[in-house]
Amino acid sequence: MYFRAAVLEKKNTIKIKKLKKPTNLQKGQILVKILFSSICHTQLQEIEMKRGKNNFLPHCLGHEGVGIIEKTYKDCKKFKVGENVCLSWVKSGPSISKGNIYQDVKGNKINSGPVHTLNEFAVIDETRIYKLSQNKNLKNKVLLGCAMPTIFNIFLENKIKKNMNICVLGGGGLGLSFILISKSLGCKKITLLDKNQKKLLYLKKKFNINIFSSMEKIKRESYDIVVECTGNIKIFEMSLNLVKKFGGKMIVVGNYDKNLLSKLDPWHIIEGKTLKGAWNSEINFKNKFSKLENLFKKLKTDFYFSSKIYKLIEINKAIADFKKGKVIRPLIKMR
Repeated sequence: MYFRAAVLEKKNTIKIKKLKKPTNLQKGQILVKILFSSICHTQLQEIEMKRGKNNFLPHCLGHEGVGIIEKTYKDCKKFKVGENVCLSWVKSGPSISKGNIYQDVKGNKINSGPVHTLNEFAVIDETRIYKLSQNKNLKNKVLLGCAMPTIFNIFLENKIKKNMNICVLGGGGLGLSFILISKSLGCKKITLLDKNQKKLLYLKKKFNINIFSSMEKIKRESYDIVVECTGNIKIFEMSLNLVKKFGGKMIVVGNYDKNLLSKLDPWHIIEGKTLKGAWNSEINFKNKFSKLENLFKKLKTDFYFSSKIYKLIEINKAIADFKKGKVIRPLIKMR
């Protein structure tokens, strides 16, 4: 039996290929029937070859999705056939299987990593799979695979209080996830920077937040927390100017093109500003996913995807619309 998959063949070249469905699973491998997936800016960087040399072409794509357990490896105790699951690049422990090599209809080898979700079926490492407690609104739970766990970990590692003055740089999936969680916890002083004026006006009305379209207009050195989600090196270099002295934090979440260098004024550090990332210990979401899922149930997230649902064969259109800012996150249905 064959299934369809989006395969990256070379820079900016994705083709839908038919791959042979695996029958023999090794330890740690779970066969998942994928229902929905999505794309983030990290995936765009991979497609555009901005993350360095890619030694595994051609390979499958995607690192966030939801699906149903189709088959487990022998003696698997963690998952059962028929369970609804979320697939994520965020692991719950050391990898057990390093990925899978598929074959297309001509017998060519197609590589894949421990998680890949832009296919109808996928062999996933069990450390990248999380059980979902309910079937309701499965498509939106794609967000639990990438943006939401990354942002949720910031709240777990930092004491973010209701009365803090917060500035979010970038209104994509990461930035909006931070705003959503902040609002759910009662935070009221939130400012958003984004270049998309139409999006800014919509979000101002929806969340009652302050909005700015350029760094020059934002008041300097006034924020307890600055969250940098743009992946823009120029904005990164200016971001510490927004952080208040003696106790303010800047948390970097956005991904940057490989080999970019930045100059920072050391006086920001001398004046007690903290610069850190979203993950400040080993990435391990074990025992955290259920907490995030419980919080997620309270959030309204339909606006991430607008009303458009793309088919797998429309993957290149989904990517083009995403790059143009027509959707915050393209939702892709496998069938």
